[in-house]
Amino acid sequence: MRGIFFGAAAAALLGLTGAAASAQTGAASQPWPAQQKGFWPSGALSPDNLRKPRPKPAFDLTGTWLVVVDAKTGGAATFRPMPKLKPEAQRLFDLGRQANAEGKAFRDDTGLCWPAGMPKFMNRVWPIQIMQAPTMILMVQQLNNQLRWIYLDGRGHADPEIAPPSYNGDSIGRWEGDTLVVDTTQFEPARHWVEQGVPVSSQFHIVERIRLAEGGKEMQVTLVMTDPVNWEGEWVNEKRYRRVDDQDIGEVQCLPDLNEHLPATRPEHNVR
Repeated sequence: MRGIFFGAAAAALLGLTGAAASAQTGAASQPWPAQQKGFWPSGALSPDNLRKPRPKPAFDLTGTWLVVVDAKTGGAATFRPMPKLKPEAQRLFDLGRQANAEGKAFRDDTGLCWPAGMPKFMNRVWPIQIMQAPTMILMVQQLNNQLRWIYLDGRGHADPEIAPPSYNGDSIGRWEGDTLVVDTTQFEPARHWVEQGVPVSSQFHIVERIRLAEGGKEMQVTLVMTDPVNWEGEWVNEKRYRRVDDQDIGEVQCLPDLNEHLPATRPEHNVR
């Protein structure tokens, strides 16, 4: 099951029964069990958390951003140079290239409405709207209106025994001088790809170093991606984004009935 467990489901998950379950799920004075397992005690947007004194951030990412297509770093949707892939990942990558040579897509799960997930979330051809608060950054990708949260309030990663894996992962940020460093773990591996033919495993890990340039008009993101199941060492890539102050984003959903009109999503054109 994907998502957060609440109420009786949370009690069952933690092995609570009878009076213990009633106490945990019914008494407002009792903390939700997940808080006892390492969850941050205050919501990122709670007034008390927002009012806590903190060093001034190096910059504010609030705005609308669009990835810059740069062939030197693999365009928008790919990441070059690539690391040495492990045998199974190499086999899938080669199958993808073969499918492309035949004019077909390869395991295009995003075309079938599965979440793109990180890092593809950041590199679609649609804009990303970013809202920054002292305690968190919220990113909204226009395609499918997917959300990404980056917490800045000092919490650590959520307890993986309680928080389920997700496509964008659990992102924790900290400031290092003029750079925002974001550490992301706990990914859902099912139908999740770095790019076509390169899967991720439950050991996938991303560290991003984010800076602003050009007087705040450009965002530079250096990604260091590791996944010992699928490639060797670190996969390092840089993406750039330009601020687009003349744009907003709208609601854009992936709907299976609309996809029926797109040839690339049909089984005969989407190699599984």
